[in-house]
Amino acid sequence: MRRILYVHHGRGIGGAPLSLLYLIRGLDRTRYEPVVLCIHESEAAELFRSEGIETVVDERLHDFSHTNVLWYPWWQLPKTVLRTLQFFPTYFRFRRFLRARHFDLVHLNTSTLTAFGLAAHAERIPVTWHIREPLHSGYLGIRRAIIRRIIHRCADLVLPICRYDASQLLPSDAIQVVYNFIDFSQFDAAIDGTSVREELAIPAQHPVVLMLGGVNPIKGTREFVDAAMRVLQTWPDAVFLVAGPVPDDGFRNRINGLRVYREDVFRLIPDTAQTQIRFLGIRSDIPQLLAASQLLCFPSTVPHFARPVIEASAMGLPVVASDLGGPQELVIHGKTGLLVPPRDPAALADAVSRLLDDRDLRRHMGERGIALAHERFDAQHNTQAVLSYYEKLFP
Repeated sequence: MRRILYVHHGRGIGGAPLSLLYLIRGLDRTRYEPVVLCIHESEAAELFRSEGIETVVDERLHDFSHTNVLWYPWWQLPKTVLRTLQFFPTYFRFRRFLRARHFDLVHLNTSTLTAFGLAAHAERIPVTWHIREPLHSGYLGIRRAIIRRIIHRCADLVLPICRYDASQLLPSDAIQVVYNFIDFSQFDAAIDGTSVREELAIPAQHPVVLMLGGVNPIKGTREFVDAAMRVLQTWPDAVFLVAGPVPDDGFRNRINGLRVYREDVFRLIPDTAQTQIRFLGIRSDIPQLLAASQLLCFPSTVPHFARPVIEASAMGLPVVASDLGGPQELVIHGKTGLLVPPRDPAALADAVSRLLDDRDLRRHMGERGIALAHERFDAQHNTQAVLSYYEKLFP
């Protein structure tokens, strides 16, 4: 029996914990025993527990993020200093944790877990390192260079979730691209979205355009709302839904600017459009939301893998996404969706209008999207690929 420790960093339920959960579900429990270590008591930790997976939480352990999704710019210097001071206590504490419990493999679920990688390497435990987001270039590239060097030195297997993420790393034979994957029993094109339309009081004949990702500048919420206002001029019955976190007035959101961003987004929406552009908050019924929609938008402003894109493709929805690293590998332009320049609401609106105007085009793109999803993002196939790489790490 091989004992595998999975280390997870995040709080919420997003692409990283879900993908990790799908991987663990695919393990042969007669051969592998998984344990998940979370650094936050959170929804993610509860998700793993709910699946009967042994889950340990230690909030005295810390990561150091320097990715396109989260990094510390100059005005967050105190946080950079704090994370730096926490690095070595985390390193030594994790080494003690590994000594106290036997593991045959440590699987890190993000690039931000550098102290953990160094500690496992020092304990001579094989390290698998999932890279789920591009590294940020920063100002001088010093932090990125350090993280790249640590991954290169410590990882026996590196698993970027797309080729773009792999391109951010130092070249190595340890790198094996395995696309993020989805469970087709959950994201099934046969799912009915009627219940969602009834809940939200959206008539069957009104088209729905969905965005997953909440209110966040890297997700392009402002561009989405700006484009929606343009589309409504010719499609006044269209409904634009945003599912995902909406920043509150808490201290964290005031410091990182998300509250100001939320206010900027909301100011774009006049009172007359309040029923046409709606913010749903965090939802657990993503397949049903997709089933209730005509198309998905992913107007990201930075390159990163887009789980909503592959979920939409699996459900037979065409996608309009930013022409950036990540979406460029997930959308075949003109075949499964349309790629548009990032930060360009006019181009986004034109693409959305084109798809709303052409039902046959939407249907053809949806059919091709399903085929692409089964080819590249099948959970069973991609899990087996990871497990085959695991076996090469063991004597």
